[in-house]
Order: sequence, then C-alpha cells, then structure tokens
Amino acid sequence: MPAVAILSGGKSSRMGINKALASLNGIKVIEYILARLKPYFDELLIVTNEPELYEKYPARVITDIFPRKGPIAGIHAALMNTSRTEIFVLSCDMPFVNTDVINYMMERAADCDSVVPVIGGRLQPTAAVYNQSCVPLLTDCLKKDKLKLTRIFDDLNALYLDETDLARFGPVAEVFFNINDLAALDKAREIAGRN
Repeated sequence: MPAVAILSGGKSSRMGINKALASLNGIKVIEYILARLKPYFDELLIVTNEPELYEKYPARVITDIFPRKGPIAGIHAALMNTSRTEIFVLSCDMPFVNTDVINYMMERAADCDSVVPVIGGRLQPTAAVYNQSCVPLLTDCLKKDKLKLTRIFDDLNALYLDETDLARFGPVAEVFFNINDLAALDKAREIAGRN
C-alpha cells in the first residue's frame, strides 16, 4: 500500500492560523484528511515543526531534518522517514484529494522521479508523488537555500498530469482545492458539507 505524508507546516501568513487545525464543519482539517485516508493507507506521516500538536492523531509524526525551510524540507523529511520507494505528499490545506487520485498517481510513478498535477496551468507540488531518487536534489537545495519548490521540477524527470487526466476523480477544482485564506476556508466548509 502507498505511503502518504501530510505537510503541516504551521501558522499560515495569509490566514494567521494553523490551517491544519482550522475547523471544517466541526472537525479540524487534519482530522478530516486523516479520516478519509486512514482506512486505505498503512503508512501515514504528519510532517511538522510542532509535533506536540499532532501526537494524538493516528499517524506517525516526524519533523524536518532541515527545520523552517518550507515544503522542500517537508518532502525531504518524508522521503527520509519512509521505507517506501515513493511517497504521496499532501499539503494540510488540500482536504479533498481523494484516495482514487492518490492511487492513480502512484500507479503512474514508475520510471520517473515525481508525478505532479498541473491545474489551471499551475503545478501542484504539494499534492504529488515523490520517489527516493529526489533525495539528492532536495538535500542539495536545502543546503544551498534554494527553497522555491516549483523550481525543483526543472531538474527532475517528472510526469505531469493535467485536468484531462484527473477529471475522472471528481471536479478537479474541488479535488485540488487549497485553503489559502478565510474565504477559501468558507468555500471548503461548503464543499465538505456536500461530500
């Protein structure tokens, strides 16, 4: 079974709160994600620099090896803490990515470093598959403070999946919906109410 790592970085500069712990119709976003994934994946990781906030959840909590260096550090830590060849990385602000999408992307991961969705012309690198082959590049980026996540794809053998590839799994704009601000949180509550 595939492994999933949830990136729970902490306080959002745009929202002013920890998105993972925001309320989504009475339960925290992290609880919503775990409830959807736990029955289907036998290895769930939460990557965070605040491990004490997540110890009660049914996932293995790990911290960055290179602290406070953003999502590249989280992906690196996930790969360093799994025995799997590939891991699906999911940001804690994307609660509607479903197990069918994850399994499909994992199945497409053979012979490449990463499988990444492209939605509306934009890469979604925090809802993507990463192979152990990414570790040297991620380590180099972290040591050199090259921390813009989308730039790593210039140096990876990545498979890009667009809306056409992913539409079978539901409305793509909802499946890959990001909770980036309070208005988006309201929209997420509406989507969750329908699911």
